[in-house]
Amino acid sequence: MEGMSNSCLNKNWKSTPPTFTAINSFTWLMISALFITLTPSAGFPANFSITPTSLDLSNGAKSGAFSVINSGNDKLNCQIEVKEWSQDANGKDVYTEARDMVYFPKIMTVNPNEQRAIRIGVKGAPSLQERTYRLFVEEIPSPKKATDEKSEGKITAGLTIAFRYAIPIFVRPVRQHESGSIEHVEMSKGTIKALVGNTGNIHFKLLGVTFRGKAADGNVLFSQEVAGWYVLQGLSRAYEVNVPRELCANLATIELTAQSENFNLNGTLNVHKGMCTQ
Repeated sequence: MEGMSNSCLNKNWKSTPPTFTAINSFTWLMISALFITLTPSAGFPANFSITPTSLDLSNGAKSGAFSVINSGNDKLNCQIEVKEWSQDANGKDVYTEARDMVYFPKIMTVNPNEQRAIRIGVKGAPSLQERTYRLFVEEIPSPKKATDEKSEGKITAGLTIAFRYAIPIFVRPVRQHESGSIEHVEMSKGTIKALVGNTGNIHFKLLGVTFRGKAADGNVLFSQEVAGWYVLQGLSRAYEVNVPRELCANLATIELTAQSENFNLNGTLNVHKGMCTQ
């Protein structure tokens, strides 16, 4: 809400949410950078964009490029890095050194109302499974000259905002197979947990996971949707929701729908009262 030179990316932050750093310029040398997830509604518009918002590479297209567009009035300086992208057992993103990717430049300056390119290439032959990476572009903030205004004993300092983006890069296998499954659904102490697995050899992205609790007569007692995310090839991602205490004892079934961009996955759990308390 889940990167490129100078702050750069367009406002389609659905798949590549940016982060920013707020730095008090009066205490610039004393404060370390603080990064927070930024959503489109957060009210911190970036004066730059990056296109495209993801990149697909393959044996037939082993290189590509991103455009960094500076639409602001100030010069932008960015640090660029590519990391291999995986996920742990809980579905949390994990990044390691990317040894089979080449990219240029690693430091970039984009003048106002101009654009520059970041070039990406993959080494080696394609594998049987998709390889996944992220391009990180982090703005290098310049300390503003402190504008100390002493009024009634108070000091007002300038604020510098630094943006950071993480853009997906997918290296496709020669033959692609997209599929998934609901691997496991359980409920304990009123908490429903579901494991969505990727059984194909390329990633898919879940748009959302919906849990519906029904009574024995089929009436829907509660429905809750959890935001989806990427599920990389060969891996699984866990989702969970809490059932309202006053409704749990009346549940007979839990129906689960995981909606991806190209298909839906469905699962069902039969509920007994012990699942609400144990």
